[in-house]
Order: sequence, then C-alpha cells, then structure tokens
Amino acid sequence: MAKNNGNPIIAAVDLGSNSFHLTLAQLQHNNLQIIGRLKEKVRLAAGLDKNNILTEESQQRAFNCLEQFKQRLGDSDTAYVRAVGTYALRKAKNTPEFLLKAEAILGYPIEVISGREEARLIFEGVAHFQLTNRKQMVVDIGGGSTEFAIGEAFEPVLLDSLQMGCVSYSQKFFNDGLVSKSNFKRAITAARLELLSIQDLYLREGWEITVGTSGTIESILDIYQATNSEKSDITLNDLLTLKRRLIDTKNIADINLEGLSETRREILPAGLAILIAIFKTLKIESMSTSPAALREGLLYELVGQEKTADIKERAVRGLLARYHIDMDQARRVNTIALLLWNKVAKPWDLDNDYFKYMLSWAARCHEIGLSINFSKQQKHGEYIIKNSDLSGFSIMQQRLLALLVRSFRRKFPLHRFEVISDDKFRTQLIRLGRILRLAVLFNHRRRDVAWPEIEVAVDNEEMTLVFPAQYLSEHSLLAADLEQEQAYLSQVNLPLLFLEHQ
Repeated sequence: MAKNNGNPIIAAVDLGSNSFHLTLAQLQHNNLQIIGRLKEKVRLAAGLDKNNILTEESQQRAFNCLEQFKQRLGDSDTAYVRAVGTYALRKAKNTPEFLLKAEAILGYPIEVISGREEARLIFEGVAHFQLTNRKQMVVDIGGGSTEFAIGEAFEPVLLDSLQMGCVSYSQKFFNDGLVSKSNFKRAITAARLELLSIQDLYLREGWEITVGTSGTIESILDIYQATNSEKSDITLNDLLTLKRRLIDTKNIADINLEGLSETRREILPAGLAILIAIFKTLKIESMSTSPAALREGLLYELVGQEKTADIKERAVRGLLARYHIDMDQARRVNTIALLLWNKVAKPWDLDNDYFKYMLSWAARCHEIGLSINFSKQQKHGEYIIKNSDLSGFSIMQQRLLALLVRSFRRKFPLHRFEVISDDKFRTQLIRLGRILRLAVLFNHRRRDVAWPEIEVAVDNEEMTLVFPAQYLSEHSLLAADLEQEQAYLSQVNLPLLFLEHQ
C-alpha cells in the first residue's frame, strides 16, 4: 500500500445503486484526512430488469468504472481496502455471477451488505465526521433504498432500510418524463406507506437533530445555497417550494436549476418526493446535511479493525441472549473448538483471525435453533442466523456463519458448501465445520470435564485423533459418538480416524 508521511493510504469502494464511489484517505494525528475521491454515475439499480436480473449493459457500465478504480488503487494492500455493494446488489438475482467478474477486475473482494448494516455504517461515518452529544437521526436517500439511523455519539439505537430510492422511484413514478402533480402525489403516497413501518417506533424514540447525507439531500441544499450561501438546513417549506418549481417545468428534461448538477436532474423529482414524505411522516422541522456517509463509515472501521470485531462480537452476544442460549454449553463447545483449531490451524491453512472468529461465533451460536425444535435444530439455527440483523457482518459472512451452524450435527451437508465459488476458501470452511462438529461431539455430556491430551494429525482432508491408552475403552459413549461421526463423514469422503496409544 502506498504511504504518505509513513501512514498507509486506505480506500473505501461503494458500489451504490446510482453511483460508484472510491474514497482515499489517510490517518493523520488520529484524524481521517480525505485525500482523493472518484465518482462515476453507473445507475446499477436502473439496470435491474423485471426479473431483477442485472442487464449486460448495466454490468458493463459497472465493469468500466471498476477498471478506473483499479488503476487508482494500484497494488494496494487488501487490508487497507474495503469494497461493498448495496441495494442493487442485494436485489439482483445474478449478483454472484456479477461479483465474480467485478472482483477479478477490481482486484479486491466485494461484500454485499444488508440495509441495516448500510445504515449503521452511514451513521458511523456521520458521527465521526461531526461530533455531537445530542441525539441525532441520520437519513440517506440512495438509488434503491433509504437508510435511517437514530443514536447518540457513535452508538445507534435504531437502524432501518426501506425500499424506496431515487432511481427506483424515478422508474416507477416518473418514467413518462413528466413532472406532474399526479406523479408527485403517487410517489409521495408510496413513500409514506413505506414509512409507516417505522413511523411509530421512531417518533417514540425521538431525536434532537436531523442530518441528511448523500446525493439527493445535498443536491437540494445546493440548489438553495446557489442563491443564499448562508443557508445551512432544509425545511418542509423549502421542499414544497421546490416541488412547485419542478411542476412548473412540466418535463424532467427541462429542469434547469442553479446549483443542480446535470447527473442528478433526472432523479431529482423522485428524491424530492421521498424527502417530502420523510419530513411529513416523521414530523421533521429542519434537516442539516453532512458530507460524510457510507464511505466514511467504511474508512473509520478500516483504521480500527479491532472495533469491527467488537461490533460483530456484540451482535453475536445479543443473538445468544435473544434466544436464551445455554451459555455454559456454548463456552464448553467454544473452548474445545479453539483448542482443536489451534492444533490444525497451520497444516489446514486456517491460521488467521477470520477463521478463528468464525469458528468461535459458530461454536457459541450452534444451539440457537434449539429454541424452536430439537430434532432439526441445525436447520432452524441456520435460518435464524441467515435472517437476523447482525451488525458488522456482510450478507455473505452471515450466510457462512449460518452454514457452519447448519453443518454441526447429523449428516454433513457438503453440497451446501458449493455456494462458495473459491475452491480453497470452500475447503477451509468445510474444515471449520469439521472442527465444530468434533467440539460439539466432545461436549455431549453437557458438563465440565477434565479432558486428556488428544493428539490431532491431518493429511489433506484426513484427520486422525489419538487418545491416551484405554481412554476410549473406558469412555464407550464417546467411542460410539466417534464411530457415528466417522460414518457421517465417510459418506462425503472426509476421512476421520481415531485410535488409542498402545
């Protein structure tokens, strides 16, 4: 990674539904200094067809943009670059195929994050950029979704993402190219109906200041600042006045406002309709703006990786509490899992924090499905984890954690790991699943016991456990469990051997 004054340059790549952004920064005197930005209007959300498939044309626009980003990133260290996809890639059915090509072009992994995770990162970016002790609500209108967050300092207490954005609403309500009262009414009504899902909760929670961020909201303030440079916030009256001005133009193509960039003209009416609905539904009096958003949130987490792990850890602990997990059993399984991991981490190429954390979280979460049903607890656990809101986790990380939990008992679901396209990574996750299964098996008695020293050897996918002399003979239930595990694994050609010292 290139350095300036000895400090690494870090980069955030935001594959948004309307525009792609690359932001470069450097940590100087504990402050994040932005040193470069690239932005390209890709309109990925507009490339979703009626079956939610990204068209070839929209994908090519994205690939062309990523080639430019790659030139700017050069050979930057992966540890200092984070790329994320948002609404359009959450929505598209062909996202996996798109990501294979996109990652090859960009040269870095791309995570698709959930709407709530997007809201959390936006809040973090705003909170770091403008410190305040007051409770604030942050609103970000994107191309396909709008994110909301309420919190104090750096801690959000409410996070939501609603499926309404300036690109998708442009296609739905202004696709005739007209700026009419009826088009505005339909768009505002649709947005207000969408907002009903959070209205009561947010009004009960309350907040002191409202902050808007990203393109639509900043563009509206820019329009007013073009004639009044001292204006620093937006009111409902401002929005309604702008709405009347747009209606008077009649056609989107004829919109020509000082302060409005050419690239935002087409989506301004839809974004304005959404913002009017937000002001009315959430009873907002005024809204200031912040230049920080998702990308700044990514950058702040890049310079504090230990904090990212803490966020995920808190999310996992919250999940354990919510489903009333037996914490003693979770501790036992976690302890044995990490002991086994330590023995095989190097020969099985699992020797990094990512695999250690994933194994530990899976070990502690493995009984989450037990609250629903015993016999199919692994399937219920997978469903719960896959569909929960886990702060800090990308959608894929959540699915992989769910997959590990799915694999902890009964038949080993080897075919389910085929969703992992990278052969090496797939093998590593399968190996984690095998460690988890043994950790659970060794704790079937659900009580603290003094375990003997067990030797573990691996040769490719063959694992051998060597117990002290007579140990298995004296612990026949453990021997029976190991025989059953051996049978399960042999069905998918994953050899497990166990024996005693002579």
